[in-house]
Amino acid sequence: MKSNYKHIFSPITIKGVEFKNRIEAAPTIPCMATPDGMATQEMIEWYRSLARSGAAIVTIGDSAINFANGKNHEAQLNLGTNEVITGLNKVLEGITRYGATASIELNHGGSNIFVAGRQPYSASALPSGNEEYAAAMEGRLPIEVKEMTQEQISEVIQDYVNAAHRCMAAGFKMLMIHGAHGHLILQFLSPLTNKRRDRWGGSLENRARFPIAVLDAIRKKCGSGLIIEYRISLDEKIPGGLTPNEAIEFLKMIEDKIDIVDVSAGLLTIPWLQYHLIQPYYLPYMYNVHYAEMVKKNINLPVTAVGSIMNLDNGEKILSEGWVDFIALARPLLADPEIIRKTALGKQEDIRTCIRCNWCNDRPGYALSPRCSVNPIVGRGIEFPTEDAIAPAKKKKKVIVVGGGPGGMQAALTAIKRGHDVVLYEMKDHLGGMLEIASALPFKADLRNYLEWLIAQTKKSGVTIKYNTEVTADIINQEKPDALIIAVGATPFIPDVPGIDRPNVHWAGNVYTGEVKAGENVIVVGAGLAGAETALYLAQQGKKVTIIEMMGPDAILKDTSLFNRNYLLAQFAEHKIQIITNTKMEAITDTGIRAIANNFNWKDYPADTIVLAMGMETRKDKVNELRRLIPETEVSIIGDCYQPRNLLSATHDGFNSVVEI
Repeated sequence: MKSNYKHIFSPITIKGVEFKNRIEAAPTIPCMATPDGMATQEMIEWYRSLARSGAAIVTIGDSAINFANGKNHEAQLNLGTNEVITGLNKVLEGITRYGATASIELNHGGSNIFVAGRQPYSASALPSGNEEYAAAMEGRLPIEVKEMTQEQISEVIQDYVNAAHRCMAAGFKMLMIHGAHGHLILQFLSPLTNKRRDRWGGSLENRARFPIAVLDAIRKKCGSGLIIEYRISLDEKIPGGLTPNEAIEFLKMIEDKIDIVDVSAGLLTIPWLQYHLIQPYYLPYMYNVHYAEMVKKNINLPVTAVGSIMNLDNGEKILSEGWVDFIALARPLLADPEIIRKTALGKQEDIRTCIRCNWCNDRPGYALSPRCSVNPIVGRGIEFPTEDAIAPAKKKKKVIVVGGGPGGMQAALTAIKRGHDVVLYEMKDHLGGMLEIASALPFKADLRNYLEWLIAQTKKSGVTIKYNTEVTADIINQEKPDALIIAVGATPFIPDVPGIDRPNVHWAGNVYTGEVKAGENVIVVGAGLAGAETALYLAQQGKKVTIIEMMGPDAILKDTSLFNRNYLLAQFAEHKIQIITNTKMEAITDTGIRAIANNFNWKDYPADTIVLAMGMETRKDKVNELRRLIPETEVSIIGDCYQPRNLLSATHDGFNSVVEI
């Protein structure tokens, strides 16, 4: 099968360093450093896992060149001190032992620093007079941002040099300069954020002076043998920002100073532009590849494409067309660290697919280690270095799993992997649970792909599956299990209000699956993910949609990740979806709904269809029927029947419930 991927598995040599294939593990932010920025064993295992995948390059993400003035998130590596070298070398050794080249992303947050008590600085004082930028950043700059002095500029350039030299001292032959996504280097290059009137601002030549000075200074100190990959947002995707034409002109200026160009887009600093760099599942695969192709046509350097390259078929297509020289993967390597090996061996059907829910990117925003909705060992590398490292059971036991949703299937797969005898009961004639409905919307193909994988893996795992069976106390008493996993799910919450039985009132799940058709003027009750996605789906059909939410604005999409939330909010604006918060539906009328706001004002809202997305209720009666049939210490209640949450919780519940049985 490897011959079918001859481009992706072909080696390439740059400055005497051979890269065994064309895959880079893109920089990730695991938030695993100590508070003072030193590497931990947890971090070593994180990057070791990425290297074990078979990638040719593994890039350590977003490392601060100056902890006091440039740190932009917690638990970040501190490249501003020699003390980091020892631990950094251990991270490197964990990467290189698998034949991968270790790289590291050097960064300074500029106006985005995250240092208590420090006043941030940037190319210019921000907001800088640009109306678009000022509006986008409203409320996101808690203190005044100062324009950097010449002395500060010189100090930061030297910080880059010192950080690069420390990386070389730790054994690195390659590094990445982060010139993308709205951090300090891009703040100088971009006309959006650089309004200076001295030699560091104005023309492109002047705005390019700072990144060029950084590169020249690193070369002078570290030599020509160091491989430098430069990451750029080719298009900031905002009026007044850096455009592809100007970005390419800049790349021509630095063509002789760098070795590889990593091409991204968008700004991390502005919420409604974040999806251009990290895409949610609503957007197509290979999202930014066209930008990388533009660079390849204009620059005589190897080019790396990044952005929703979700499998090696995507990568082979990109490489075989000659659009780029490398592809960068991040989320697919987390979802299944074996994706490269499985592809090479022709086992694509066994690859656990990433669903682009972006919970792995959400947690680091709160200085929490990443977790994955589909792979329960992500971020737990000390305890579970690989899936094969999950300890086999000391004693084979009979495990009964009640419910064939994602939590139940994960529990069954983990239990069978550990050597137990597993029987899974499902009340329907097929597996899937609520995930079958949740994945029904047209823009949720990633979730459907994962569900198909999960079902296929469960069926071929050796688990005994009994369909069309509502488990009762009699069945449990007959089976006499050693362990019982209750994963019976939840049911939609339907409020008891006047008019709830009207024929124009529907549960969102029935709209998802096409069982019912909505009219042209729709009210969706509930602003969680289910309600929001229903609203978007209907608005995309040209319907007028209003969302009513009884809680305040903070409740809007609180059950999805930040990146996906920000994309949906942008879509609400584009499709003119109105959200009314602090308003409770009290009745459904002939013309729509009657609701009361938190100021006790009543109001009628017209609609021809009412869609209910008000959350789920646990199946407490069924749980209570089963939970005491064997000793309670041997019973686990998981997924939505424990507490309605999301796929991440169901997956982790399922895994955790059996990993020590």
